[in-house]
Amino acid sequence: MRELPLPTILLLTLTAACLAWPVAAAAGDATPSPIPSARQDGQAPPGAGPAGTEAPGNMAASEQAYRAGDFATARRLLEPQAKSGDPLAEYRLAHMLLEGKGGVRDPAAAAKWLEKAATGGQVEAMALLGRLHLQGVGVERDAAGAVHWLTRAAEKGNATAQYELGLLYRNGTGIDPDPLAAFTWLRAAAVGGVAAAQFQLSLIYRQGSGVAADQGESLAWLQRSAEGAYAPAQYALGRAMSEGRSIGRDEAGAMDLYRAAAEAGLMEAQALLGAMAMQGENPDTAKALEWFQRAAAQGDAGAQSSLGYLYATGTGVAADDAVAADWYRQAAEAGLPRAQAALALLYERGRGLEPDPAMAVHWYRRAAEAGWREARLRLGQLAARGGIEGADRSELATWMEVAAAAGDTAARDALERSAATGDAAAAGRLAHLLETGGGSVDADRALALYRDAADRGETYAQLMLGLRYARGDGVGQDYVEAHKWVNLAAAEGNPEAVRQRALLAALMTPEQVARAQAAARDWTSGQPDAAR
Repeated sequence: MRELPLPTILLLTLTAACLAWPVAAAAGDATPSPIPSARQDGQAPPGAGPAGTEAPGNMAASEQAYRAGDFATARRLLEPQAKSGDPLAEYRLAHMLLEGKGGVRDPAAAAKWLEKAATGGQVEAMALLGRLHLQGVGVERDAAGAVHWLTRAAEKGNATAQYELGLLYRNGTGIDPDPLAAFTWLRAAAVGGVAAAQFQLSLIYRQGSGVAADQGESLAWLQRSAEGAYAPAQYALGRAMSEGRSIGRDEAGAMDLYRAAAEAGLMEAQALLGAMAMQGENPDTAKALEWFQRAAAQGDAGAQSSLGYLYATGTGVAADDAVAADWYRQAAEAGLPRAQAALALLYERGRGLEPDPAMAVHWYRRAAEAGWREARLRLGQLAARGGIEGADRSELATWMEVAAAAGDTAARDALERSAATGDAAAAGRLAHLLETGGGSVDADRALALYRDAADRGETYAQLMLGLRYARGDGVGQDYVEAHKWVNLAAAEGNPEAVRQRALLAALMTPEQVARAQAAARDWTSGQPDAAR
């Protein structure tokens, strides 16, 4: 078989990224950061009333300084007010300590002031203190403490606390999981206008978790969340429009939503727009590069792999193997099989990296273990040519079978040679190739090879021989003999053999199982101690 050229394998890394992206069902699950968002100069301090509202004494002066961006003065004026026991001042001072505005950042001091304010009935302080307990900022991480303070705030109508409490009930964090309580609090927050809660409520109605499934309600809440500019909802609604799921198909509307979500920073939307820009007869590589770079910077492995492809092939950018290797490495280390296979090929060919056969095999193996067929095929080709050191015979035989089944004559010849010289693993894999038509079907020879390899203790051959007896395939159907061979393979840790043994036992009488187990023991006792 002709080896796949570099551009062909690298192209696989891009086309895979162009497949449909799943709806971000988990997006928005995380509890928001406990650190309040930084406010711009001229904005009101936390807990402030509408502009023009009078605040007493130092509070009014502090508020004025805050609005002017003079945070040091605002903080200095707040301190005596907070020390006098004013819950709002305590909350505002805690907020500034947490953000480090007007002085050093001090989460521990912030937590103490928040507890004073929360104990004094300041609802926003209760909610923020719950978040600090949940994430261990300024205090010890304490999920139960988070539930306590969030519950107090939620019961007083704080919509953000209701949302966060709903997530805790759903995930069973600090409290026993309770789908109904999760639904109740998330609905309260959604009604209160929290877009993230509206999105979660949409998922609940779609999945029927804690409430009867209702696709109409799911769509309605999804639309409300998207209208609230919640990026995961915009992305999910875009997918629904694109697929015509629960709503009329609207590709233009979907694209608008994808762009809105991408501009808001949602990396799934950014990566999808990048992949979509590469589709069609006239791909927009400049736009694809822009979106892939934005998604990759946030850690999207698919976008990183796609950037590797663009730089490796010089598509839309000047070809640069070193940059390609760097992007592929990031995606590979994140666990993306197609990037692992591409990085392996670069190591093998010495493109952008020093040639390193061992590292090539390492990354091919990682991709193969994740099910990437092209990586298994290349390992088979390398194994057939003696290009792999340190692998056991079973691994080598498995990979060579993949390559031989794909038409690689060198791999087929290598299996034949190894089987002829007594390699039981190669014999078992050659047998499977012969019975499944890898070049030509020879059921009788396959059975003979299975018998020989199984008798020499090769677990794969034992499993396959046992299954032949179970089916009566080329032999008389015999559950006792089938169980014997499958049991021997299971005893060596073969997971499929363990599963098949249980299925066989369910079809057999206790007496038959006992006979099969005795036959397996007799076979084992007659084996030499030599390595198999």
